[in-house]
Amino acid sequence: MNRIFENTSTLFSAHLIGRLGSLVVTLWLMPKFFTENDLGGYFVAIALTNLIASLTELGIQNPLIREMTLQLQQTRHYLGNALLVRLIMSVVAYALMIMSGIFLGYTAIIVTMIVYLGLSEIVNSIAQLYRCVFRAHEDMKYEALTVVIERAIFCIVGGVAILHGYDLVNVCQVALIASGINLLLNIAFTKFRFTSLRFKPSREVIKVLMQQALPFAVGNLFHLVYFRVDAIMLSKLSPYGVVANTWYGLPYTFVNAFTTLPGAFMMGAMFPVLSRAYENERDRLSSTYTFGMRWMVICSVPLTVGLATLSHEITHLLFSTTYTSDTIEKIADAMQWLSVSGGMIFLTTVVLTMLRAADKRRVFTILMGTTMLLNIGLNLILIPRFSHVGAAVAMAISEVFLLITGFVYISKHITKLTEIAFVFKSILLSTVMGIGLVSLKGLLTIWILIPLSILFYVGGIVVLGEYRTNFDYD
Repeated sequence: MNRIFENTSTLFSAHLIGRLGSLVVTLWLMPKFFTENDLGGYFVAIALTNLIASLTELGIQNPLIREMTLQLQQTRHYLGNALLVRLIMSVVAYALMIMSGIFLGYTAIIVTMIVYLGLSEIVNSIAQLYRCVFRAHEDMKYEALTVVIERAIFCIVGGVAILHGYDLVNVCQVALIASGINLLLNIAFTKFRFTSLRFKPSREVIKVLMQQALPFAVGNLFHLVYFRVDAIMLSKLSPYGVVANTWYGLPYTFVNAFTTLPGAFMMGAMFPVLSRAYENERDRLSSTYTFGMRWMVICSVPLTVGLATLSHEITHLLFSTTYTSDTIEKIADAMQWLSVSGGMIFLTTVVLTMLRAADKRRVFTILMGTTMLLNIGLNLILIPRFSHVGAAVAMAISEVFLLITGFVYISKHITKLTEIAFVFKSILLSTVMGIGLVSLKGLLTIWILIPLSILFYVGGIVVLGEYRTNFDYD
């Protein structure tokens, strides 16, 4: 248990530091120095490159971690052969990014940002394969270090560039430089701390990885499409055009910063443990799954209630000196709904991690494909009528659907929770907390309300006996 919490806290701290730095640049500096139209174009470029970059993964990362976890002595061969596949796919993906930007009719500045951000995504995707080594060996401090250094370079150099009057294209160039340094660091740590980089190309190794990866590749693509296609659809379907991407992108960036925790906890620390439990320690699978779900419920419910209740106050705090009251209200409306989807991501991450650990490829693909189609359909209906708020509502509904459907399947076919009392306790405490926030937010400042809410909730969790750090639920 200590190792899981150590790896989780290490990854979470690193990604949190990185996200906080990015928040300073994206939510504080950029709105002050760039127009809403320019910033909307930046969010479109990020969404497009992030979406198409998913093609480079081919679903290979989780099978790679899984196989290296089970066969640590074969780390360099699995890593090397995975790199061959990724390099080929990277060329294809990068060409698609540029062609898509031109085909969709975006301005020359947006296409130029796609050129630099796209290459940055490609470089980071290659670096991510080396991070799989750290995760397979359950030694995440090296990943944490590379994350902090990369984000620090982008935030410091990018921030200075903005303050000195450079444009968003220059900021994208800084992102590319930071990605290159990130890749070099990952290569160095892998070589000197874990394994040599020499390997033997093997059709058998590639076959093993691809047999597991390809079904997940389609599912991962569906997953990323429904996560990122909203920004692209928003730029084309909203009555406000690209400007609506600013009203959506700013609260999305803020809420998304909190999803660092489920990524670090489930996909970083718990995935290798769940994989081993499913393969070799089936009697521990239910308690391990319950352990992950408990902590994500305990974290997600109060976060959802708190952000949704204080969304207008938070938005005013962040943007009162930058935007008009009308724009701030537009951003706050989207944040309320994105708070729901952000909280749901904590729980859907548990579901998706369990499906990946149990190697349920076909189910994963069907689930993600269904969710993607639901999300696209909702966006087609809601964005023309409600603009950025419609996109946020579509995301929230899609996450709820994903959670319910995935949870039911896991309960029927893989494993069940050993208890559910923590769900009701978390909802009870969060409801009382929410009522308190509604009652007091007109009397106390947000700087007092947030610490009081955290103190009340954490204290309640401890008093109700839900602060447990082991897998024993008997």
